[in-house]
Amino acid sequence: MLKLIIVQALVGFCLATYHNVDRIQQNYDEKINSKIVQQIQYELKASYLYQAYSHYFGRADVALPGFAKWFEKASLEERKHATGLIDYVNKRGGQVSFSSLDYSSMCSELDKELSRNWNSFGRNEACICTFMSMKQSSCSDRGSWKNGLYAMQDTLALERFVNKNLLDLHTSAGEYNDVHLAHVLEHEYLDEQVEAIKSIGDFVRQLERVGDGLGEYLFDKDL
Repeated sequence: MLKLIIVQALVGFCLATYHNVDRIQQNYDEKINSKIVQQIQYELKASYLYQAYSHYFGRADVALPGFAKWFEKASLEERKHATGLIDYVNKRGGQVSFSSLDYSSMCSELDKELSRNWNSFGRNEACICTFMSMKQSSCSDRGSWKNGLYAMQDTLALERFVNKNLLDLHTSAGEYNDVHLAHVLEHEYLDEQVEAIKSIGDFVRQLERVGDGLGEYLFDKDL
C-alpha cells in the first residue's frame, strides 16, 4: 500500500512539473527549440575545439603561451554562449537534450569553410584540428606549419560557421514570429560575433605580415 502511495505521489509530481513547464511556454515552437539545441551543440563543440588548440600551443614542441591562453579564454567564452542558450531554453519552457560531442565533425566543418575560402587561405584542411584528433592528415610535415597563422585562420573559419548558424536561427525566429528570440540573438549574440570576426580577421592579416619565427614569437607575447 505504501509503495502504491509513493508511486502515485511521484506520478503526480511529474505531471505537475510538466504542466508547470507548459504554463511557462508561450509562442515557442518545437522546431525553434530543436534549432536552439543544435546551436548549443555548435557552441559546445567550438569550446571543445578551442580547448584542444590551447593544449596544442602549450605543447613543448610548439611553446607559444600567448596563443595557449588566448584559446583557453576563447573556449570559456564559447561555453558561456552555450550556457546562456541553455538558460534561455529553460526560461521559454523548452527542453535541452545532450548528445555526444564529436570533435572530428568540427574539423570537417572547418575543412569545408577553408575550401570555400581557398583563395584567401590557400589550404583546405584544418591541420592543427586534424592533428589533435589523432587522425591521418594530408597536411605537410608539422615543421613547415605556420602554427599561429593556421590557428587564427581556423578560428576565423569557425566563427564564420557559428555566425552563419546564428543568422539561420534568427531567420527561423522571424518565420515563427518569435520576437523575443530574435531580440536576444541580436543583442546578446550576433553583435558579439561581428566584433569577434573583425578582431580575428585583423589577427590573420597581422600574422600574414609578420610571418613565422620572430614575428610569430612577438605576436604571441602581445596576445
